[in-house]
Amino acid sequence: MTELELDSVTKVFGDPDGEGVVAVDDVSLTVDDGEFLVLLGPSGCGKTTTLRMIGGLEMPTSGTISFDGVVVNDVKARNRDVAMVFQDFALYPHMDVRRNLGFGLRREKKNLSDEEINSEIEAVAEMLEIEALLNNKPSALSGGQKQRVALGRAIIREPRLFLFDEPLANLDAKLRKTMRTEIDELQSKVGITSVYVTHNQEEAMSIADKIAVMNGGELQQLGTPSEVFNEPTNLFVAQFVGSPDMNLFDATLIRQGDSYRVDTGTLSFDLPAALVDTDAEQVDARIGFRPQDLYQRSMRRTDGPEIEATVRVVEPLGTEAVLYADTSETDITALVSQFHDLGKGDEVTLTIAPEHIYAFEATTERLLKGRLMTERAESEVTGEVEV
Repeated sequence: MTELELDSVTKVFGDPDGEGVVAVDDVSLTVDDGEFLVLLGPSGCGKTTTLRMIGGLEMPTSGTISFDGVVVNDVKARNRDVAMVFQDFALYPHMDVRRNLGFGLRREKKNLSDEEINSEIEAVAEMLEIEALLNNKPSALSGGQKQRVALGRAIIREPRLFLFDEPLANLDAKLRKTMRTEIDELQSKVGITSVYVTHNQEEAMSIADKIAVMNGGELQQLGTPSEVFNEPTNLFVAQFVGSPDMNLFDATLIRQGDSYRVDTGTLSFDLPAALVDTDAEQVDARIGFRPQDLYQRSMRRTDGPEIEATVRVVEPLGTEAVLYADTSETDITALVSQFHDLGKGDEVTLTIAPEHIYAFEATTERLLKGRLMTERAESEVTGEVEV
């Protein structure tokens, strides 16, 4: 296994001292041995360029990339002992599955006999449940089967790093879910340090040990899926991670003793000051409610604000429904249980527990208050410390 470290890595395309395009800007992060890191962000944020620099396909303009403490900036891609799995599978069309799987072994481990290579091929094929496909060529395979072969070709080499560049983008929604589970299980089984690029936050949340959220070439946050979802470092991360999108209200926070009075214009409620990361007496802020945290008042009472809304659209999702509604200030989205009788034009009162409310400073957009579990919120307010 390998520890990967990026130290102040920057990549500029074009003239670094002129009008070059900054694709990656001063990114520093560490991926521990056997860890699964997901680089997450919108198109053009620099995640694929970062992956390509790790693999040696691009050279950093500045900064260092290290494997187990050894700088590899000047090491060519073929000598870095990394395996890449691409979006387009990149299988050799004239070779059958057996030869595709064994190609890397024959090229890099020339001391292995044909029997040893075939034994490893069959072991990986069994792991990926593609034993029956070994004599087929890629043209005879489905998208999921091709992706399994591409994964097998990477696994069989036992590289220092796995690098995945949006490997599921060309698969349908059902197959993507199946394959991401398989990738997660395989990575856990083989224990190889992995970096995975995607713009799909659901993928990132489901398979990552850590998520690096990027935007505009900059690293916005590095943390576990829970940290990124519940305590996003800024408003961009909060809006990018989570589906449906977070609801936002402009607000003013005014200190009143041990609490802040939150005023949005139509909503007014209190937040314990111990949960808000500021000492200011008054703060212009943006208040965030995740749709998953909103409840119908008729279904559940909370100590938080009550939001009067008019239903515009109801989208059934089986056991749940997405509710789109209008308030006097803005529109709002809620995820409600199947036990509802709401339709277009109905009036509904929504509520949210104070510990689940987010707050961001209006100017800097930094997090002032994240989403806390009830037990943690109570301990922070009372000053109790977990042992």
